[in-house]
Amino acid sequence: MARQAAPAAPTTRAAALGGGQHDGRTPEQLCADERPDAIVSNRLAYCVRGVAEYTRLEGNEVKGHAVVGVIISSGIKETPKAAWQETVQVDALHIENMPDGVAIGVSSTCSGICTTEGPAWGGSAVILREAGMGRHDGVLGYSSPVGKGGVAPHIQPSYHIDGKILGAGVPLPPKHDDWPGPSLRCDAQDGLRWPGCIVEGHMADVTIRKSLYGAAAVTYEWAQKNLTNPTNDYGTEERPLHRDATGDTEKKRTVTCDNAPRFVKDNFLVPEDSCDEYPFASSEEGGKPGSMCVDILPQQVGGVWDVANVKVMRGNKATAICVRSHVTETQNEKAGSEVGAATTSARILNREPYQVIIAP
Repeated sequence: MARQAAPAAPTTRAAALGGGQHDGRTPEQLCADERPDAIVSNRLAYCVRGVAEYTRLEGNEVKGHAVVGVIISSGIKETPKAAWQETVQVDALHIENMPDGVAIGVSSTCSGICTTEGPAWGGSAVILREAGMGRHDGVLGYSSPVGKGGVAPHIQPSYHIDGKILGAGVPLPPKHDDWPGPSLRCDAQDGLRWPGCIVEGHMADVTIRKSLYGAAAVTYEWAQKNLTNPTNDYGTEERPLHRDATGDTEKKRTVTCDNAPRFVKDNFLVPEDSCDEYPFASSEEGGKPGSMCVDILPQQVGGVWDVANVKVMRGNKATAICVRSHVTETQNEKAGSEVGAATTSARILNREPYQVIIAP
């Protein structure tokens, strides 16, 4: 007789998120997660874990037992199109009194706008005869023929685990079991350069480091910590920004920085001074009139960029819904490039929410 301990799908949002919305772990790190969740994921990777148990009977008496671990993982960001591959590994965790061992095969199907590419190991079974044996080079492939400009949500792989006890005189048929995988979204939306996919249930994020972007990073952090007006959002987890793919970015920058009261650049205060606006003009929350902003001057003290050293130059932070900041043109442009790169790598769709994370 063979019995399968199939993985259960996550039952809470916290479990589905796999440890945080800005979780950047690799598939290998997700698989090493110590929690018991069968599916551990972040926005760009996932790991499905389970065990298969097989019992050899003679008459009604138990004569042998085997426990096989199965791990299926993928880093879907590695393929710049609406296609991805999974790595499949099987390991004999325990085998007792199974003279000829067990044979394990793994195949898959997927629901939604999705096609599969063959079973692992070309349909061959992996033979495991003793504890410690295993094979880690199985591959399962998928692709989504999502049309240009389209979005294909709720694509879900399902795994077929085919286990068979080997040995003459053991009249046991193969045991077939199915496990659920994560839910994915694929798209071919304009502005992201190529089609691609993400794991659903994880908010996108844009990480801006103070060590790389200095005054620009401090500008965004100061806004998140000091602007409380409820009529706008500021890129926190509770009040995320939303991508604006309308193409009006430059027009919105003009409204914020050039319309009255015009932002006054001062190269004595900041060399190559520029107007860095937040929320970003590339977000739906950006593009507010400058009269509704507070103007600030981030300052580096003792080689350290910190919000405590920001000076308010004009406006009232208690009522403002946006920030205009004195930032060098170089830092301004580089931070903007980072936002654009993160939009592509995290596949942030038009009007999709995202969090802005300020890191050291």
